Amino acid sequence: MASTVQDIVVQIGSQYWLAKNIDYDRFRNGVAITEVSSARQWLQLASAGTPAWCYYNFDRSNAGVYGKLYNWYVISASEDITPPGWKVPIKTDYETLYTTLGGAKAAGYRLKSTENWKTLTGAPGTGPGIDDSKWSGQPGGFVRPNGSFVDQGWSGNFWTNTTADGSNSWSAKLNWGTKEAFLLIGNNALGLSIRLIASGTYTGSVPGTGRPTYG
Repeated sequence: MASTVQDIVVQIGSQYWLAKNIDYDRFRNGVAITEVSSARQWLQLASAGTPAWCYYNFDRSNAGVYGKLYNWYVISASEDITPPGWKVPIKTDYETLYTTLGGAKAAGYRLKSTENWKTLTGAPGTGPGIDDSKWSGQPGGFVRPNGSFVDQGWSGNFWTNTTADGSNSWSAKLNWGTKEAFLLIGNNALGLSIRLIASGTYTGSVPGTGRPTYG
């Protein structure tokens, strides 16, 4: 079934977000982003500041639910990964999102998807959220700077386009063990998911959930 605007884009307060992690493999100008196939290659490219992506555990079957994991150099590249009318959110965009959903202490529960999260028996507040925001935050895990994978099922981690210093940037985090949503500083060599937010006035444009088509 073809996706509709409602299937892909969600309005939360005054913001419009994609309701799925991106799965793009090239920049807007058509230049391919390097796909990583080993931990050693991830480390090498990150050390060189080269834009790169991979699937969790290098397993393409993770694409449909979790999308790709990107190092931060994909965002800082001179090329643009985002389709027209969309952008990688900055830190204050996530702050606004959390505030709209009742503050960071409660926002995680409302942003987490209702499935794919690990749970602990008898531990209230752990595991899935209620997703009444329809943002559907998935526990895609992340790539460590050394190229190892961790946390799928346990956390969702999303880059912002806000730097903290020369080698670190801000990210948003949802965690299985709490209803809280977080903003954290992480090394640019990490591999995290990316969500997009509409830039300027939302016009109803939908970039899609696979590789975008431009032109």
